[in-house]
Amino acid sequence: MHAKLTKTALPVLLTAGLGACAGGSDAYPSLAMRPFETGQEAAPPAPAPPANRPATAPGRLAAIMADAGAAQTAFSAGEERAARFARAAAGQPFESSARAAAIVALADLDAQRGKTAAALATIDGLAAEAATALAPDPALVAAQGELATRLARQDAVIARLWEVMGS
Repeated sequence: MHAKLTKTALPVLLTAGLGACAGGSDAYPSLAMRPFETGQEAAPPAPAPPANRPATAPGRLAAIMADAGAAQTAFSAGEERAARFARAAAGQPFESSARAAAIVALADLDAQRGKTAAALATIDGLAAEAATALAPDPALVAAQGELATRLARQDAVIARLWEVMGS
């Protein structure tokens, strides 16, 4: 019985296999000559399309940098005052008026530092938008670097004054 089943199953399987091989000719690549085989040069690639939108408007970038510059000027003006108060508060008890004055001066510095950080955050957002639009803007990159350096310096000044005061 087993041999009889094999004799009838074999032709059925072969027929099914041959039917699978008889697919349409569109499944195979064409054997026609391709352009590079005939010596014809391919057309040069099209130039890259312009950016979807222009980079950040120079006026907007200038306004952000002007705000950051004003914050830096105010920070620099308050730095010496805060340093004087921090030196006067060194070793003083927490309840002293010298310490309170130093803390207020440091808070003023921190407020100006916050304005610089806000300007950097705005520039970072604009740079991210430009990168998403595949329109990098060297002016934004330069502004990011400048503001990050400024912010790091302001952080260092505030930290140093807290150390002088003896937090």
